[in-house]
Amino acid sequence: MRSRNSMICVLILLLMSVSPGLADAPTDGSTIAITSDESWSSSSTLNGNVTIASGATLTIDSNTDIATSSSITVLNGGGLVIDSSTINAQEQMDWLAMDDISAQIKIPLQGTGGDVSIKFTFKDALVENNLEAGFTGSELTSQSGEEAQFTTNLAQGETEVSINLSAAGWLGVKITEVDIVESGTGSSVGDIRSLEYTGLKAGAVATWSLNVMEGGSLLSSQSSISGVNLVCFGTCTLNQTTMQSFEPIDLSDSGIITLIDSNLNGSITDEDIRSLPGAEVNWDETTNGSGGNTDRWIIERNGQKITSSLPGVLIQLVELGYWNESKTVTTDSNGMYTLPSRIIQWMDSAGEVHNESARIENISFNRASAWGDFTGPLGLLGSEDINLPLNLPMISVMSVEIDDESDANVGDSVSATATVKNDGAAATIALTCTDSSGVDVSTLPMFISVEAGAQSTTTVQFTWVQYSSGEESITCSPLIPEAFEGFENLVLTEQSSANSSSMKWIAPVDSGANMAIWLMVAVIVGIGALLTFTKKGGEVEEVSTEPSTETEVAEDSDAEESEGENEEDDD
Repeated sequence: MRSRNSMICVLILLLMSVSPGLADAPTDGSTIAITSDESWSSSSTLNGNVTIASGATLTIDSNTDIATSSSITVLNGGGLVIDSSTINAQEQMDWLAMDDISAQIKIPLQGTGGDVSIKFTFKDALVENNLEAGFTGSELTSQSGEEAQFTTNLAQGETEVSINLSAAGWLGVKITEVDIVESGTGSSVGDIRSLEYTGLKAGAVATWSLNVMEGGSLLSSQSSISGVNLVCFGTCTLNQTTMQSFEPIDLSDSGIITLIDSNLNGSITDEDIRSLPGAEVNWDETTNGSGGNTDRWIIERNGQKITSSLPGVLIQLVELGYWNESKTVTTDSNGMYTLPSRIIQWMDSAGEVHNESARIENISFNRASAWGDFTGPLGLLGSEDINLPLNLPMISVMSVEIDDESDANVGDSVSATATVKNDGAAATIALTCTDSSGVDVSTLPMFISVEAGAQSTTTVQFTWVQYSSGEESITCSPLIPEAFEGFENLVLTEQSSANSSSMKWIAPVDSGANMAIWLMVAVIVGIGALLTFTKKGGEVEEVSTEPSTETEVAEDSDAEESEGENEEDDD
């Protein structure tokens, strides 16, 4: 029982903390949640943060000042209605900023005539020779510092005077106050945005925020809102509503805004409405924008991704965004480049809609220069994420054939033919060959160059030299540039190599060894013959060891006859 009572107390405290049913705006900087329909019908000051929950609607039908840093947030399913009210920033920080090299401001007068003095106060002190200014029809003089003073004498009845401004650094000229001294009587222009001017635009600092989340709604009718940063991710309708000194209305990619007979006067930047693709802007013809160089609305594209199949792809882009920029980008290690935010569509102050004309001017991949430089498709970039395929070769090694030989001597060369098919872009590739063990073999040329034309089949001849004996074949495949390592599937088919038939390599007989063999044979034969001859000679000597007497007498007689013939010749 005690536990149950404790839980009830906790729930009561929680409900009290969100202050349901509160009929007044917070004034002490606190945060409240509105969970049921409520109305603020008395003039008040909002100092704090208000959240409008799903199913609840807050109606403001009274004048309300909003303290700096305060906020109203409409959640999914919640609603805010502003009816016939003025919702102003409590602290106004307004100015008129030059948005062209020359400008003019018309100052209203009482028409009393006599000496008239006009003083401008600037948001930031001006440097010397930055601004020249003076009454229309008179010579412009250089102005510097935080103030500029202009004095003239007017006839009675003149109710208006104009001051011209000319500035080289016009972006820095911001007028925050206009003071008038007429016939000795001084006054200040309460709202400088109410002045009539050309070449300037109202500017300010937004001091409070109004957030309409996706699924939430805002309806403003016959009202005025100033100094606000309006974020509309849900549905917003401005009907006969004036907005002044505001941050551009932010729609993101989900907001829907409808403007009917309204006036957006004084966007702090160069557009009244900012959105992403997917948002919707309905701007009727009776609605006015800030005008001048301030566009009515823009659509930005954040983080468009350009993807290619390889890192290091160069992509040249032209006519990007509002300013028709050109740039060359390179895909990262993931083959991607993310473009920074840019404006892809906008409506100018005259109501004309413009679109960027961004296109891909060139695509180049030159990191595999050994094979060639490769390109990709050109054309409009668009605003969606885009994949840019490269036109790459697609190589198949169809066959490797040995030309009409099945055996050869070790150290000799044989002719071979490789057939290469390319189903992609033209490339100059090189083949290398290995034996059955994966060891590089000797070929001539060492790297077999192949001019692989686009969508063609090419044959190339080379020679193969083997320095070991036995059965052997070769396998030939393309030499892959480093830029394609890890991406071989982009340039090679499954048939990325081919094997030759087997060759029988025969070791030749050494000629020196043959000679030795023959010498050995000759020695053996000679020894055999000598032995045979010696044996036969011994047998003859044993049969007859002494010469006969008749033989000796005959030999002596022959000798004497020979000597006699020699003596006759001498005579």
